[in-house]
Amino acid sequence: MKFAKPALMVVGCVLLTGLTLTLFAPKTVHALAAALVQIANTRSNPVPNQDVDIAARHPYTATCYVYANGGAFATCQPMPAPPTTGYETVIQNVNISLNQDSGTVQPFVTELNYSTSGSSFHFFVPLLTQTQGTAAGAEWIGNQPSAIYLDPSASNPLECASLYTNGAATMTCTVTGYTVSLP
Repeated sequence: MKFAKPALMVVGCVLLTGLTLTLFAPKTVHALAAALVQIANTRSNPVPNQDVDIAARHPYTATCYVYANGGAFATCQPMPAPPTTGYETVIQNVNISLNQDSGTVQPFVTELNYSTSGSSFHFFVPLLTQTQGTAAGAEWIGNQPSAIYLDPSASNPLECASLYTNGAATMTCTVTGYTVSLP
């Protein structure tokens, strides 16, 4: 109890002194506070003042096209490949079309195969019939939103694939999204 009163007196004196300085010498207190925080915004070392990783600033689009004749399997790798270093690629949409050129093409499975972090994955894209049995042949289209995150890779981690019944077919695959710079 003996020490409580002197301690409260000291705290009160410090608060009173600070309040007095603020009221009677505000420029001094402001200069003291400003000296503690200094930001240098020079041409060679600018201070960022906006989000530099907004998706609209780093769009990514890749497409591939393949004609598969006499088989029942079509694959292609969308190009350009995602960046190999310094960026994570986010695939937001996968669009695949399959056109019957001859035979009895009927798709079974259509997918985007990808690898990231040392593991492989399959992203299935359901196809809807656009034309059936016309003189130009049948056509199927699939458009699937996605949220696929790809780590930087030395090789292209993307592959579009379609398994169908016998015949010749043309497949087109487009992936769209954006890249994010890694710290």
